[in-house]
Amino acid sequence: MASIRPIALLCCFFACSLTSCTQKTVPYQPQAIDVREPKEGDLQQLTPDIAIPLEDPGYTLLLPRDTIKGLAVFFGSGRDTSDAGYEMRFYAEAARRQVATLYVTTGRRIEFLFDADTARYEQLDRYIGQVLDTYPIPRGRLMFMGMSLAGTRAMKFGYWCLDGHSQYNIRPRAIAICDAPLDFFRFWREGAFSIRYNTNPTSANEASWVNAQLEQHLGGTPEEVPEAYRRYSPYVKGAMISPELERLKNVAVRAYTEPDVQWWMANRRKDYYGINALDAAGLANELHLLGNAEAELITTLDKGYRPDGSRHPHSWSIVDNGELVEWFLGL
Repeated sequence: MASIRPIALLCCFFACSLTSCTQKTVPYQPQAIDVREPKEGDLQQLTPDIAIPLEDPGYTLLLPRDTIKGLAVFFGSGRDTSDAGYEMRFYAEAARRQVATLYVTTGRRIEFLFDADTARYEQLDRYIGQVLDTYPIPRGRLMFMGMSLAGTRAMKFGYWCLDGHSQYNIRPRAIAICDAPLDFFRFWREGAFSIRYNTNPTSANEASWVNAQLEQHLGGTPEEVPEAYRRYSPYVKGAMISPELERLKNVAVRAYTEPDVQWWMANRRKDYYGINALDAAGLANELHLLGNAEAELITTLDKGYRPDGSRHPHSWSIVDNGELVEWFLGL
């Protein structure tokens, strides 16, 4: 059985603790519900030489105290809402505007949501469905969200729901992703390049486990099993519009990216073909061509910084959380 318990919050806009604040001094204090299930083990093996700790599967839900106008679902790992990460601060702006925020995790910190892993999709479906069945949240006001590979998960789970697989009839009204890899032909090729030429230690290390996971779960390289990569990729740049995008014709989509190619070349030895901005622009452009007037590409300049102040364009800090919530509510 999952354990359910309230958790303490350290909100960036609260000047005092939840136990000492009154409703008058903190008018948008959200209610926190933490649901945890047993871990499947201790480690997730990415390659024979690389393993990372598993976390407790489940979710953390932040509910505004007043009428709930919608639900934003984050597909990232981790549910510590006192974390300084910008994704974890999103709920503060959402609660101010009467939008609930749900952080869901399968327990795998690196979760690709491969198509064959239906149990993972059903697990996420169960978490979101439980929340919708328990709390007065309008089902037609759901936004799926994620940074990097969590953005890939938001897209993949969105497709899965739009294809009618959800037991709870979950369907996103909007999807907002930040610098997410979408075209896994491109992503694999960039990884292979980094490995072959050892372009940068960080880039080559990431590519080693990313490509290992793709080849293991998709059955080979893109040259060997191109159809598997096409099916898995939320978006593929080709001579024709990616057929997967037809499912998003009536879904509002925002793709955020900060295409600072000079930073990437200097710090990771990546050029335009190695950064996710290509996927974001292609996604938004082709959705426009399909007639989706609610698809947007959001590019930024010098907004990408990690919580410790270090420069990194691949960061959720490029997203204006409050403005994103306003956009969602205006749909």
